[in-house]
Amino acid sequence: MSAAPQGNRRASGALAVLLLLLLLVAGGGFAGVGILQTMWLELDALQTQLDALQRRRPAAKQDAAAAAISVKPFLAEENFALAANALQKRVVGAIEQTQGKLITVSVDPAITGDEELARRVSVQVTAELTNEALQKVLYELEGAAPFVFVDSFGVSRTESRDDAARSAAQSAPRMSVSMSVTGYRRKGSR
Repeated sequence: MSAAPQGNRRASGALAVLLLLLLLVAGGGFAGVGILQTMWLELDALQTQLDALQRRRPAAKQDAAAAAISVKPFLAEENFALAANALQKRVVGAIEQTQGKLITVSVDPAITGDEELARRVSVQVTAELTNEALQKVLYELEGAAPFVFVDSFGVSRTESRDDAARSAAQSAPRMSVSMSVTGYRRKGSR
């Protein structure tokens, strides 16, 4: 009879060890699931931060290089005469868009002998403009491509002789503006 209680004790001990192992495995499983959920939440938070940083990141250098290539900084015309004509039209158009009064316009002759200086195209302009119109003309000339530069610049206030023009001048005084505008042709252009 002693064999039966000993067998029961062994079975009870094995059952207790089995239950203990099951409890350990279940507890480890719950702990593992909790750890995995925490890791997924941390990973999701890091992904959100990464997305926010990527939205704030400045444009890639390749994008800037591609944009720089798309801007045409030089006068596009093939020879000096065509480039001078295009620059003259641009300057006159900017003045006329602002209802300015064009007085004189001329093109400096081409410089020969020096390849760098031969690329330079200059237009001399004298016009009557208001202060606001002058700002618009300067912005149009220096802010758009192809790039041109105002080399010399002079402004003087014009005086009106009749009373009607004098009263209009009080609201928007006109100025006599003289300037030299220069652009460059691409190297190798004639």
